[in-house]
Amino acid sequence: MFEEFSASPESVMVGLALAGLGTIGFFEKRGMRYLQYFQQQEYEGKRFIDWIVEKHAFDKKGSLTALFCGGLSAFYLSVDDRGSFLTSVFACMAMLRLARQEEDPTGTGKITLKMTERAKRIFRLAMWLYVAATLLLAVIVWITAGASKLPVFLFASIVLIQSQPLFLVLANQILSGREKELQENFANEARSIIKSVKPKIIGITGSYGKTSTKVILADILSTVGATFSTPRSINSYMGMTREIRERMRPGHRFAVVEMGAYYIGSIKRMCTLTPPDAAIITAIGGMHLERFGSHENVFRAKSELAQAVPADGILVVNGDSDYCRRAAQENPKRITRLYGLDKNSGHLDAYMHDIQATADGTHFTIDYEGESYKGFTKLLGKPMLSNILASFTMAVSLGMNPHLVIAAIRHVKTESNRLEPVKTTPASFVAAGSAKPIRQGRVLRLNDAYNSNPIGFAAALEVLSQQQNGRRVLVTPGMVELGEKQFEENKKAAQIAAGVCDMVAIVGSTNKQALMDGLSQGGMPSEKIKEFDKMSEAFSFLGHDYCQDGDTVLIENDLPDLYETVPVF
Repeated sequence: MFEEFSASPESVMVGLALAGLGTIGFFEKRGMRYLQYFQQQEYEGKRFIDWIVEKHAFDKKGSLTALFCGGLSAFYLSVDDRGSFLTSVFACMAMLRLARQEEDPTGTGKITLKMTERAKRIFRLAMWLYVAATLLLAVIVWITAGASKLPVFLFASIVLIQSQPLFLVLANQILSGREKELQENFANEARSIIKSVKPKIIGITGSYGKTSTKVILADILSTVGATFSTPRSINSYMGMTREIRERMRPGHRFAVVEMGAYYIGSIKRMCTLTPPDAAIITAIGGMHLERFGSHENVFRAKSELAQAVPADGILVVNGDSDYCRRAAQENPKRITRLYGLDKNSGHLDAYMHDIQATADGTHFTIDYEGESYKGFTKLLGKPMLSNILASFTMAVSLGMNPHLVIAAIRHVKTESNRLEPVKTTPASFVAAGSAKPIRQGRVLRLNDAYNSNPIGFAAALEVLSQQQNGRRVLVTPGMVELGEKQFEENKKAAQIAAGVCDMVAIVGSTNKQALMDGLSQGGMPSEKIKEFDKMSEAFSFLGHDYCQDGDTVLIENDLPDLYETVPVF
C-alpha cells in the first residue's frame, strides 16, 4: 500500500514539510517559555545567553526527539524508503506532542510572562524568522542531501532547535530601532502631560530603599496635596512613561518618581522625561555590582540624579553613606540636606535616635534644625527608619510643617515584602488544597522577600533577634548581584544568622555553599540547617512539619525563576 511513496520526490517533499511543521509547532510553545526568561532579563541579549549557558538551559526534549527520529529515518532508508517517510510523520506528531506538554509561561513561574505589545512584537518576528530558517534548511537539504534528505533534515533541525533563544535575541535586535522610535513617541506624550500638569517632581534613587522611600514620601505629601507616584517597583524609562500617560492628571501637585539605574546614563535619560526639582539618594552601595562592575560605576550611575537637580533645587542624601556624601559635595544645591542614624559619620541635618522597637512598631526621635520631634511608626528595622528619615527631611525641605510630617509618619505603610510583619498561622505557608496535616498556633511572619542587600539583611536579623516569644527561623536563598563580593557577603550574613536563629532554611543552589560555610563557622549545628530547591518546598516544610505557636519566621529575599529554578527544556 506504500508503493506510491517509494523514493518519489513528492513523498520526500511531504516528509520534509511534516518534519518542518513539527519543529515550527514546537518553537511556537517552547519559544514562549524562553521569552519568559528573556523578559525577566529585561530583553538584554547578552545576559539572557549568559544565563542559558550558566544554567545549561539548552533544549533536550526536542533535540533528542529529532536525533532519535533522524537515526530511525536513516535506518529505514537503508531498508525501506516507506519507513523513512513514516518516520517524518512520527517526528511531526512527536514534536507537536512535546509542544502540547510545554507549560504556559503566562500562568506559571514566580514571574509570569507578560504579553505586552513589545513581547508580542518580538515573538511574532522570532516566529517568522524561525519559519524562514526552517524553509531555508529544507531547501538546502533538498538541493544537497541526495537520497538522504529526510534523515539529514531531522539531524540538521537539532541546530535549529538549539538555536531557539537566539531567534528571540535576533528579533529583539532587529526591532530595536522601531522600538526606540515607539518609546520616544510615548515618552513625548508623557513629557507633554508633565508640562501641562506642572507637578513638583521629586526623584528618588539608591542601591536600596528607593521604593519604600517613594511610598512613604508619597503618603506624607498626599496629606497636603494630590500626589502622583509610580506604583510598586516601577522605575524604568518606559515603565514611568506608561504610568504618566495612564495615571497623571491635572491637579497633581507632587510627582514622586523612583529611578532605577540599569546602566550608566539610564537615570540621566529618565531625568529628561521627569526633570527633578528635588531628589533623594537613599544609598550608593554594592548592589548590582555584576551589572556595573565597580563601586565607582555605581556611584556614577546614581549621581546622575544629583546632577540633574537644578542649582536652586533640593538634594537630600543619606549621610551614613560616604558615596552619598560625595554626591552631595560634588553637586551643591540651594538646599542640600544630609540625614542619618549614625552621628559618627559626620555632620547630619536630620538625625534619628532613641530608637525603641516594640511588638507594635518603633518609637524614635528626630533632631532637625535645633528641634527634637518624637515619633512612631508601625514599620521595623533600621533601613526602613532611614527611609522614613529621608522622607521626613524631604517633606520639611519642601515646606511641610515638621509636626504634620511626624503625624503622617504614624500611618505610613510601605510596599509589601519589605520587612513586613504579619501575624498569621502555619497554614499561610501551605499551598491551597494540600491534604497533609497543618501545624497549629500563631506565628509572626517577617516578610523581607524583596531585593535583599547586606545592610538590609543584617537589619532584618537584628529585628528577628528581638523576638523573644518562640523559635526564630530564617528562610533565604541569599543575596545576588553583588559581584565578586557575593560569596563573602552571604557568608557574613550567615555567620550572624547562626547566632540568632534556631533553624535556617536555605533555598536553591545559587548561594548554598556560602550560606552553609557561614552557618558552620558561626557555630550552627548541621541538624538545624535545612536545604530546599524551591521557596514553596521550604514553606511546605514550615507549615506541615515545623512551625509552632509563638515562632517568628523571617523570609529574607525571594529570588525570581532566573535564580531559583533550573528549567527543564
